Amino acid sequence: MRAICLRGHAAASGSSRGILAIVLLGCVALGACASGGDDLRGAATQGTGTTNVSDSGAGQGTTTTMAATSSPGCTAAKPVSPGTVDQTMSSGGQQREYQLIVPKSYDGTKPMPIVFSLHPDVISYKIVPPMVGFIDMAAKYDFIGVSPSGLVDGKIPYWMAVRTEPAGYDITFFSDLLDQLEAELCVDPSRVYATGMANGSQMASLLACQLGDRMTAVAPLAGPEWPKECDGRPVPVMAFHGDKDPFVSYEDEKGDAKEIADRNYWKGDVPPGLPKHEGAEKAMANWAAHNGCDPKPVVENIGKDVVRTAWQNCKADTVFYHVVGGGHTWPSRPVPAFEKVFGYTTMDIDATELMFKFFFDHKR
Repeated sequence: MRAICLRGHAAASGSSRGILAIVLLGCVALGACASGGDDLRGAATQGTGTTNVSDSGAGQGTTTTMAATSSPGCTAAKPVSPGTVDQTMSSGGQQREYQLIVPKSYDGTKPMPIVFSLHPDVISYKIVPPMVGFIDMAAKYDFIGVSPSGLVDGKIPYWMAVRTEPAGYDITFFSDLLDQLEAELCVDPSRVYATGMANGSQMASLLACQLGDRMTAVAPLAGPEWPKECDGRPVPVMAFHGDKDPFVSYEDEKGDAKEIADRNYWKGDVPPGLPKHEGAEKAMANWAAHNGCDPKPVVENIGKDVVRTAWQNCKADTVFYHVVGGGHTWPSRPVPAFEKVFGYTTMDIDATELMFKFFFDHKR
């Protein structure tokens, strides 16, 4: 495989060593860095456009059948070919990049869900799909994978994941990107999902807040946030965070979206009145309130490392996995050589398996 490397070295204080380790972590965990995505192309199973699912959010045990809705791209004269390609588009007067992963089972007539994978700040968007587990999940689910890139400050890609009014340029980018995907591909607009880590987790949280009319469900990992004053529809959220994360704090605003935006965009000229991030638990409690849940959740231990909090009677399922002693890591994807930098990885849950089941159990 041809390795995909970082755009450049990090300039941010305290992050260079962690950034290098993230890249190596992805390479070691997968056996190689992300390449053209050949492993994904033949991995997807044949789809029918209708999915039988059981609820996975609040544990209600219901079973539903979800018929696909169709985008304009389903009537395209020539379907997009399966495979992995890097694409560019214009949004807000700037050129934006994304990687498109179309499974072998795609024929241009059966609408497929979209799953976004969102990179941490400073990490290339091309590394994220295999790091998230797209290769494994393509063997179980039919979906079109999309891994977009944030804008680049020098050589550092990042997301503007702070809620602003009017909405920031990255919200505009995702809206434009969805318009383009729906026009060119046969997708199901009612099944659009997003996950990400760190700054990507913060961006997934913002998408649920400011683009909730187009996002079906999100699964932020190592950085769920509550973008204050969300007034859109309830959106299913499943989040994960370790309480010993050395890069994005579990308890406070260290490493939050505002800090990253200031470092890469505002550069000290931070707009006044921005909300303060109060940690993962407070963020998820706010999401539960937004999603109309009962205030008292059901809390249970899973194995020795994980506490699962599931709010009840929600308008949109809201679930949080607190990894006790967990670091800046992806549950069930350990790289022991880098635990000194990132911290502990739990094996008690598989975050990728959980979030994909959560995704495919929900339709907007």
